[in-house]
Amino acid sequence: MKKISVIIPCFNQGPYLDETLQSVLNQTYPNWECIIINDGSTDNTEVIAKEWINQDQRFVYVYKVNGGLSSARNSGLNVATGHYIQLLDADDLIKPTKFELQLQDLQKAQISISNYFSFIDGNKEQPAKHRYLSPFLSEIDFKKEVILDWEYRKSIPCHAVLFEKQLIDTHRLRFDEDLPNHEDWVFWVKLFYYSKGIKNRKEVLALYRIRTNAMSVDFKLMKSGFLKAAKNLEAFFKVEKQQELLRLTREKHKEVYNKNRTSIQEKIKSKIYSKLAYFYKYVKTN
Repeated sequence: MKKISVIIPCFNQGPYLDETLQSVLNQTYPNWECIIINDGSTDNTEVIAKEWINQDQRFVYVYKVNGGLSSARNSGLNVATGHYIQLLDADDLIKPTKFELQLQDLQKAQISISNYFSFIDGNKEQPAKHRYLSPFLSEIDFKKEVILDWEYRKSIPCHAVLFEKQLIDTHRLRFDEDLPNHEDWVFWVKLFYYSKGIKNRKEVLALYRIRTNAMSVDFKLMKSGFLKAAKNLEAFFKVEKQQELLRLTREKHKEVYNKNRTSIQEKIKSKIYSKLAYFYKYVKTN
């Protein structure tokens, strides 16, 4: 039975950690290690993690100075000893049969993607409206789709995926710690590029928590990071001499750059026309 390495970065997410680790313990497939990366938390993360490592030796605890999500994930990847990798955020959950079912897919492919369910924090039965996009890619054109459809038409939560560790070891693949966001997109694009095949698993095996009290999204920062990530991939495909994937990445960059710009321009035009109409009416009546 080949081992699965579960990597859980945690920064001040102590209130959720017990439930997340329990979802790992509940797995019907027993050969796993769960690496808890404490990314400089100031809450009770360490206390909770040590309770779990004392309960089951398959849990491993690593402390590091705060360096962000990508840095924490990379720390986990560096010490993982499994044949497969499962990324899992400290506030998300996985179904008990996730490993068992997706390992069936990995007999034929190097990456398995399961379906997922987005729920409102505090109620696993309450779906988060407008927070679901299909995670499934074409099993033939997946290398192109993960570039073109990311975020606007497809969404792949990290814990929906199970993949061969050999992919990142052979190609020295890690998360880019210099990107402010969308580092996951860059990671998946490169991982899928190196992969010889993927399988889609229709069952819902990943639960994605939507926290209503989470900080509001800085859309300007997110867009800037998205564009920077696209440039990162452009440079990558230039080195790889993959002209078609380079073209698609540039197409994606253009799509991101133009996102919402048309609507903003239309609003400006509407305001101008409204003022002109008011001015015309004023002149006519006077």
